[in-house]
Amino acid sequence: MAPKKQKESSKSRSNLADDEALEWLKPRTLLKPDEQEDVPDAELDEEVGRFLTTINPQWVADEVAYHYGQGKFVKKPKPSFGKAYPLYIYQGTAIRKDSEEAKAQIAAGYGMVGFDDAGPKKAKVKKSAAEEEEEEEPEPEPPPPEETKHEEEVQEEEKPTETVEEQEAHPIEEENEEAAEAEDVTEEATPEEKAGGHEEEVIAIKPRVKKLANQFNFCERAALTYNLPRRSVETQTIPPPRATYGATVLQCIIFDFYQEDYARKQREKEEEKPKRLRKKERKHAKSAQQIHDEQLAQRIREAWTILERLVNQNIYDDIAQDYRYWDDPSDEFREGMGSLLPLWKFQFEPMRSHAVCDVQWNPHYQDLFAVAYGSLDFTQQQKQGCLCLYSIKNPAYPEYAVITESPVICLDVFKETPYLICVGLYDGNVCVYNAQLTLESSYQYKSDSVRDKHSNIVWEIRWGPRLIDGEASFFSISGDGRVVQWAIMPGELQATTIITLRTDLPPLPGPDGTLLTVNSCGSCICFHPEKADIFLVGTEDGMIYTCSLKYNRNYVRSVQGHHMPVYRIHYNYYNNSIYASCSGDWRVKIWEDGRDEPLFMFELGSPVGDVKWAPYSSTVFAACTADGKVYVYDLNVNKYRPICVQAVVSKKTKKLTRIDFNPILPIVVCGDTKGTCHVVKLSPNLRVMCKPPKKAQGIDQRTLQIMKLDKLLTLVRDPPFQTGVVDEKFDDD
Repeated sequence: MAPKKQKESSKSRSNLADDEALEWLKPRTLLKPDEQEDVPDAELDEEVGRFLTTINPQWVADEVAYHYGQGKFVKKPKPSFGKAYPLYIYQGTAIRKDSEEAKAQIAAGYGMVGFDDAGPKKAKVKKSAAEEEEEEEPEPEPPPPEETKHEEEVQEEEKPTETVEEQEAHPIEEENEEAAEAEDVTEEATPEEKAGGHEEEVIAIKPRVKKLANQFNFCERAALTYNLPRRSVETQTIPPPRATYGATVLQCIIFDFYQEDYARKQREKEEEKPKRLRKKERKHAKSAQQIHDEQLAQRIREAWTILERLVNQNIYDDIAQDYRYWDDPSDEFREGMGSLLPLWKFQFEPMRSHAVCDVQWNPHYQDLFAVAYGSLDFTQQQKQGCLCLYSIKNPAYPEYAVITESPVICLDVFKETPYLICVGLYDGNVCVYNAQLTLESSYQYKSDSVRDKHSNIVWEIRWGPRLIDGEASFFSISGDGRVVQWAIMPGELQATTIITLRTDLPPLPGPDGTLLTVNSCGSCICFHPEKADIFLVGTEDGMIYTCSLKYNRNYVRSVQGHHMPVYRIHYNYYNNSIYASCSGDWRVKIWEDGRDEPLFMFELGSPVGDVKWAPYSSTVFAACTADGKVYVYDLNVNKYRPICVQAVVSKKTKKLTRIDFNPILPIVVCGDTKGTCHVVKLSPNLRVMCKPPKKAQGIDQRTLQIMKLDKLLTLVRDPPFQTGVVDEKFDDD
């Protein structure tokens, strides 16, 4: 058996391919899928750089999951690693030796022998002296090829069948024995080499293990895009032609040029319109004769207006003379007392059964004032109202009159454009009228189609500052408890609720059991003269709220001003922290911002409909009552009693509703419940101006009025508390 193993172990590498037992050592062919892409060797050998950054473009900052209980997506909690926070996590291919997966691979034979160590290896074996001599003998000549072939066939036939079966049954055992013998021979040859023996290389075969690698043509690569180079592109154009021009430019030439340019633009707009619209406009367009007739009618109307004023001035000449020149001489003998001189009465015949709900002088035209006709008797409410503009030059008929669909409760004239008048109606609508337009156009804007309009009576309306884009705006307060800002947009009004007035009452249950909050009914509004975002609101329960446009969720301050509805609030013209209020509880109160108690309080014995500060004096104000009287107070003269009390109308048939001072002339207009406006003149004692002191003759009248009011307030205000004053006094004693 030993010579046979020695003979088999001496086989050279060239004979391995012919041996069927060593068929597993032949090179294997890898199976390649049909859809696999062929990658050239050059690209496979190419080294591709991979850049690692701390920013992962595919990283999701906050992962969310749908929460069925809440019915929405919620954020997943982030994993916590103690005080450390992972910035980068990479899943590697290495595993621990003591893990279950590593133990399974070791048990299967993976990793015991490397792939490079498997297969046939050379080993050195020492030979004996007899074998060396046999190798030195010359080899016999090989027989002819035919004889050699014949001998091999005969030898193959003579091989016993048992040898073949043993080789097939125990091929692995023989291979292991051969490998072990080769190792023993190699180990034995090592000490003999030192003695000078000869060595021979033999092939030692180790078992091949399964390779843990991808059997397909797989390559992991990265790519970088090109950064496009910057290029500068320049183009040179042909310079425009130049010409020298000179001419004399006059204002008339510039005007004519603008007129021609405007006419050309209008023609271009007309040409851009479709033919259908152009035909419609041509159909309704007025001819030159019609335009001439309208212009002639307008000139005739203006001439008749002047003629009418001349006739009325002749009729009311005695009143005009009294207005201009007469002063009550009795004021010289009664110091600190004055009187009112009745002048004109203005009345519009269709409005005899209506009440004057509001009256206001025009800020630009001193002889013109606006009147709102409505009704304050809610048991017999009128169906229509009227807006009129009167001039003291023509007491017989209004300069402008327009009938409204609902009674007019309040109005306000725009100071920037005095021909724009906004009114509040009984049905909750607000309208804007343009007095320059003809009466055929009626109102210019109306809130009947606005979604957030008022649902109750609009008690007061006031113009506000322009918006950021330049649109005019005004504010209104209603009985529904809302303060609404109206923006005048092209062709429409836009409403924005500024604040909703709430009461201190708890919510009340509704018909279906739901709790309903009770709103407070607003009755008047007044804006701060300097701070456009601050305004005061009076309610029907007697509260006075200080509100702001910037903090519209709650009040800035609240004061229990009166015990009945607050009808009017008005700021002083010379001190912005002083304002007056009147109510149906018969009282007029003077307030200062920041104080919960009034500075002055006057009881007039009848419901007070209106109160106004005088524009010419810082201490004079007037109020009208339901018993038909006008009260004029001058706090500098008498802080407890009025300096003038005069009945303007009979208290049995009429009541005074509104009053207003003329900003320039010494006259006051009052309105009553029968549609009549009374104009009265103030006597000299009611309009006394301040005299400058001898040492300061150059002080203007406004500064003197401010000084007079401040001096009065120092006497009324509580003295400031100073620490240590009382102790020092006792120490001196």
